[in-house]
Amino acid sequence: MKLKSVVRNRFAIAAWLLAAIGVQPVAAVSAATAAPTQWSFGILADTQGASDPRGVSVRLMQPVIDRFANHHDIDLLISIGDLTEDGTVAEFNTWKQAAKPLTDAGIPLYLTRGNHDVRAESSTVGIDPLLGPSTSRGTEVWSATFPELSGPNVTAGPGASYSFTYNNTRFVSLDLYGAMPSELVGWAASQQKGSHDHMFVFAHEPFFGRAREGVIGDDPLRMQILSQLSSNGVDAYLSGHDHQYSRSAAVDGQDVLLHHFVAGSNAEKYYRFENEFNVGEEVGAALENNKVGYSVVDIDGPFVTFTYYSATPPASSDFLETWEPEWAVADRTTFSTNGHSYGINAGESYAGLDSSIAAGDGFIGTQAEILAGQNLDGRTVTTEPDSGDGITQKLGNIVNFGWRANTDGLHSDILYLGGMDDQLDGVADPFVLALSYGEDVAVDESLLRLMYLVDGEWVLAVEANTEGTPFFVSGAWNATYGLGTYGVDTVNNQVWAVIDRNGQFAVAAVPEPSAMALMLCGLGLLVPLAARRRRS
Repeated sequence: MKLKSVVRNRFAIAAWLLAAIGVQPVAAVSAATAAPTQWSFGILADTQGASDPRGVSVRLMQPVIDRFANHHDIDLLISIGDLTEDGTVAEFNTWKQAAKPLTDAGIPLYLTRGNHDVRAESSTVGIDPLLGPSTSRGTEVWSATFPELSGPNVTAGPGASYSFTYNNTRFVSLDLYGAMPSELVGWAASQQKGSHDHMFVFAHEPFFGRAREGVIGDDPLRMQILSQLSSNGVDAYLSGHDHQYSRSAAVDGQDVLLHHFVAGSNAEKYYRFENEFNVGEEVGAALENNKVGYSVVDIDGPFVTFTYYSATPPASSDFLETWEPEWAVADRTTFSTNGHSYGINAGESYAGLDSSIAAGDGFIGTQAEILAGQNLDGRTVTTEPDSGDGITQKLGNIVNFGWRANTDGLHSDILYLGGMDDQLDGVADPFVLALSYGEDVAVDESLLRLMYLVDGEWVLAVEANTEGTPFFVSGAWNATYGLGTYGVDTVNNQVWAVIDRNGQFAVAAVPEPSAMALMLCGLGLLVPLAARRRRS
């Protein structure tokens, strides 16, 4: 089943989607108790053999499996389809042998089918109420080879789809080929996060395809489905199929609906990027092509850190040789379910982006807002399609807010702010950050400052800047203040600073002598924010 050429009438689609959800049992499994708050899982995609006669890219897959088993110490592995070239029993057994270090270590594997994995399955033609004539593929070979995917730890869905819960996180695996479109979409739309901490949906094909068209192209149903998944509590959609890496976010205006990842290739072939980011529907933040890659997702309470590692593929065509890759972090992002995320294109303003955490559950209640700033630079990438001129576009930023509970000595909760650093180095274009404190603060308000966490120590946020000289102002921020200026606004109960760093921030009191020294050393060194750019 491929969700292509869908009906174009938005009202008909919306009505159908609501009807499909209405006839499906809503799946919101009760959350387990006392689950670990820190754990991780790996993502592997597209290990198909391409020209390797074994049908599996064993020489590329083995070093990745070794990294998962012996370097990252993951708790489970998700493989997002196209395990093999032709989906035969022999090829699946080759894949299982290559993955044996994980199973020997007791690491569970959760797999979904790709378009290559269904080649040996039976075909059934039917009439779908959404698409009309459609073809679905059987599951005989797949189910016989991976019987554990229909075991007691998973809940079956249409075709080879299923869901499961691990460490209070809900996972939904979509089989895009084993059922009629209406059945699959209705089932997917019924899946709820409920009281779980996180929820991830994974399938072989992306909604936003860079190298090839996404699972339903640019049809209006795409955003209908993504909006529904967002409403259901999905953190991110994980996919492969492109044989390249990309990261973006589905957006409604600037608000992120969900994060969208397309895993890198572990096959002996790589596709060129053909499609630009879909303006108005997504903001693109990362692209990488012609590399072997894999990802690790680290969970830390409400925080999710997604790290993509890549290496230059072997130059030799000898599939039996041993490949020794040099891995490097090619992309990383952190977001949190207790904060907000925003998609900001190159040239757009950061002003007005905000997030808050309510009092309770260890939090004292804090508000954060970016008062000014702009995504000035934007990373420019040029990709070469299979035909025609290259595509040049600027990547945007996905700005993520998150919260950690207050600790001793602080007068606010701890804000995590990330995604504004183009080079993954914590350095951003200059912006103004304000953080609130409570009316009942037990110290002299004039001593409160915006602080930044460096190597476990809290320092004045402006001291971490790459440029500018700290200069203190008593009162509200205004647009004439340059990089390094900071202050406390006792009327509005907030501290603020003009900074160029991402990371963790909080409100704390700074003793008077230190504050006075910082004021004196900064006199006369104001530079307007608009005239400064971050150091590259």
